Amino acid sequence: MNSTPGRDLTGTAQSDTSTSLHTSAESRFAYVFYATANRYCCSVLVNIHRLRGLNSSVPIHVLVSADVDDPFIGAMERANANVHMLEPPAYAEGEGGYYRDCLLKLLAFKLHMLVPGLHRILVLDADQPILKNMDSLFEGLPDVDLAAPRAYWLSKDFLATTFMMINLSDRLWETIRAAFEALEYNKFDMDLVNDVLGDTVMMLSGEYVTLNSHWENWDLPQWFHPTSKLEATVVKRLNDKPPGDSGESERQVEQEDANGQDRIASEQQVSPSGSAIGVLTQVPIPAASLATSLLTPVVDEEVKPKPVPLSPSPRFSDSQSISKQLYQLQEFAPIIHFSALGKPWMLPKITVTLVRPDAHPLLAQQFEMWHETAAMVCPDGILL
Repeated sequence: MNSTPGRDLTGTAQSDTSTSLHTSAESRFAYVFYATANRYCCSVLVNIHRLRGLNSSVPIHVLVSADVDDPFIGAMERANANVHMLEPPAYAEGEGGYYRDCLLKLLAFKLHMLVPGLHRILVLDADQPILKNMDSLFEGLPDVDLAAPRAYWLSKDFLATTFMMINLSDRLWETIRAAFEALEYNKFDMDLVNDVLGDTVMMLSGEYVTLNSHWENWDLPQWFHPTSKLEATVVKRLNDKPPGDSGESERQVEQEDANGQDRIASEQQVSPSGSAIGVLTQVPIPAASLATSLLTPVVDEEVKPKPVPLSPSPRFSDSQSISKQLYQLQEFAPIIHFSALGKPWMLPKITVTLVRPDAHPLLAQQFEMWHETAAMVCPDGILL
C-alpha cells in the first residue's frame, strides 16, 4: 500500500489506494471479502487458498480497514487479491461494540465505482470455509439486485448477509448509502440489508450459510433432504434419547435404515470437486498434555482427579443414519458457517475434541481444516 486514501464518514474514498494484481481486473465478476482485524484477514487468506485450490478463476477483492497490518496486506497481494483500504461507516455514538466495523462489508455495494467494469460480486464473510467452487453462480443466478440465503435459524423471511450476490449499480449503492444515515439504534449490517432489500431479495436456500452447529447438536436443517430413507421421526427419537438410556439397540436402528446409503467416507471427507477436507484420525496426545493439565482441577494429592477424555466418543456411531446424513450434509454444503464454539481460529481440533467429545467427528475436522490451511498461508504468529 503506497498511501492512505482520504475518506468521508460513509467510507467513500476520495482516492482509493488499491492493488490490482489480477490480470483480469476488468472482469465483470468478483468474489469479495472484508477484514477489520488480522485474524479475520487470516481467514480471508484461508478462503483465497481454498478458492484457488477449487480451480476458481474469478478475481478476488478484499476490503480492509486500517487495523489490518502490512504483513497481511502483503500476503493477500502475493495471493493475487485486489486490496482496497476503506474506512468503515460509523454507527451512532457508542454503538457497534463487537459489530462496530461490520458496515465495512456494505461498502462492497460501491465497488463498481472503485473497479470500473465490475458488474456482479459475491460478498462473503471470511469466517466460513468455502467447500465448493461457486463460479457458476455468477451467470447461473437470475439478474437481480440481490440474491442471499435465508437465515433459516432465525426466520423464514430474514436473509443472511454472510453470502450476498450483488448486481452493482449507482441506484443500489445510493439506497445503501442513504440507509447508513438513517440506521436506527441497536441495528447492524444484517438489519440494514433486510430493512432496505428484504422485500426484493431473491431468497436462496440455507445451504449457502450452513451452520456447523448441526455437527455439534446432531440435527439437520429443514432445507436439507438426505438420500437416506430413514424417517425424521426416527432421527428425532435418536436425538431425544436421554444420555445413558440404552433405548433402541443399534441393530434396530440399522434395520430401520436398511434402505439408506452405505457408510459415507468414514476415513476421508472429500468435497464434490475432489478437494480433501480432512481425515478421520486419532491425534496422539502426551500423557502430561497441556490441555489435560489446564482442564484438570487442583485437588488434594490423596484425591484422584476425574480423568479428562482424550479421545472422541461420538453420540452416534458412523453406522447410524443421523451420522451418515451429517456426512452427506457436508458433502452437499458449498459453505460451512462457524456457529459452534466460536470462530475457527479460537480452537484447534484437539480442544474441540476435549470440549465436545460427543460431537460428530466432522465438527473437529472443520476446525482442523481451517488451522492446517491457516498455518500455510497466514503470517507467522497469528495463531499463537
